[in-house]
Amino acid sequence: MRISLAIILTMAAPAFADEIGYEELVARLGSAVPTGAGVPIVQVEANESAGLSYRPNPAEADFAGKSFNLFSGGSTNSGHATFVGRNFYGSAGVAKGVTQINCFDANGWISSYLRVGAGQSALPLSPTNGSRLFNCSWIGSAGTAVDNEVLRRADYAMQRDGTLVIAGMNNGAGGAVPALMGCGFNGISVGLINGNHSYGAPPAGIDGAGRQKPELVAPGEFTSFSTPVVGGCATLLYQFANELPYSLNVNRRSGVAVKASLLAGATHGPTWSNGAPQSGASRGVATTPIDPIVGFGTVNIDRAHRILSTDEAIGQATASAAISGPSVGLAAWEYEVISSTTFERHWRIDVPGTADVRVALTWNRNPASSQFTGSSPIVQNNDLKLQRIVNGQPVSIVGDAGLGLFGSGNVVSQSAVDNVEHLSIDDLAPGSYLLSVNRVTTTGFASIAALAWIVDVTAVPGDLNGDGIIDGADLGMLLSNWGGSGMGDVDGSGTVDGADLGVLLSAWS
Repeated sequence: MRISLAIILTMAAPAFADEIGYEELVARLGSAVPTGAGVPIVQVEANESAGLSYRPNPAEADFAGKSFNLFSGGSTNSGHATFVGRNFYGSAGVAKGVTQINCFDANGWISSYLRVGAGQSALPLSPTNGSRLFNCSWIGSAGTAVDNEVLRRADYAMQRDGTLVIAGMNNGAGGAVPALMGCGFNGISVGLINGNHSYGAPPAGIDGAGRQKPELVAPGEFTSFSTPVVGGCATLLYQFANELPYSLNVNRRSGVAVKASLLAGATHGPTWSNGAPQSGASRGVATTPIDPIVGFGTVNIDRAHRILSTDEAIGQATASAAISGPSVGLAAWEYEVISSTTFERHWRIDVPGTADVRVALTWNRNPASSQFTGSSPIVQNNDLKLQRIVNGQPVSIVGDAGLGLFGSGNVVSQSAVDNVEHLSIDDLAPGSYLLSVNRVTTTGFASIAALAWIVDVTAVPGDLNGDGIIDGADLGMLLSNWGGSGMGDVDGSGTVDGADLGVLLSAWS
């Protein structure tokens, strides 16, 4: 068996640090910024010539101190692999600390690592040299049956090992989505910020009809470049999640938690939309969770790191327990094993001011080895929603009930075919809210899942000097105008009094 492959053409890239939040990450963390050090990665490349040519050029000045371990036989230098490497762990990439690069020809990776065609007893191998990330800047196909086996085996390996496959879409706006490797469930497929890539549903016959691809976009001239940008960001998350004190929670370094943080942390452009109605009885309900062209949006490593570096926010099994319990943070994540039967989890979030909210839920497909071939494995169907807490009870804000409580977006995400759900809410009013995950169907396997969210407060009652925090400076301004009007009248009553002081203190930074 040999798969027909194509390189996704790339070229030298411009600086992109400001577009993906890397400059903000460096400004926030300083010398503690992760570099990918100690994280082995796999670079899978389509063969570039009649012989074997899948290796980055080890003589490149960019690659000083890096080891290229060849797993598909001897190789000459590949210009494409060299460009991909530069944009992942070289001078143009964010994961410059990566030193162990395990290299595969794509056909060799499919046959020797995934073990496609070897029968259900031949499982995919353990991660090569402990690698966490597989970069696939190529597309291909060997026909529907083989393509599905490749994707199922890759999903099996990611579910088992906590790894991620990052795969590029084809170049050219509106073209057909390639079967390999971008149609997997458990990895991340990548397009371009400008939308000049294939997007939409998987090809006919490929598992998951109607699903949306890609999940993320990144800067670049071609998708061969944008794919390692996302791979580099994921590598930084894997690194810090494997170091103390973050490594004390092993859930943090699971592939699904890294993926959820990247998805929730993505930034939206001005035209981003998942098609949720903005008026009528279904206002705020999305049945297609992400934008049809750019997915969750542009990868942002700073926002993803802010999410994953927080303590895990453990959800409650009932809404009442969450409502009566403590509020969780404005940026947080949680790892769950969603059972094969009824499942629900809830979190209370207290929003101190008008805010933009992004929430991502993703769960793995969990095929058994007996399902590597044949009919498509069943995938869970889970919903995601946000309700307002009123008098200790959750209240729907769908339809007219949400007018005045959020400006635009969706407060319910209920795709029947995707293994992601997404809430994108702009101008959410201050108050207490209940975030909930509910399993819709009770057939199929248990699956690993992760939820991640970030609440960006855009206007905070009590922030009198406009510096984004509530502290002694704001308190001093309120007290200096006690009994008067205007400055310090947080609740708009016309008088600066104890009620305003209470609002300010409740939002204290």
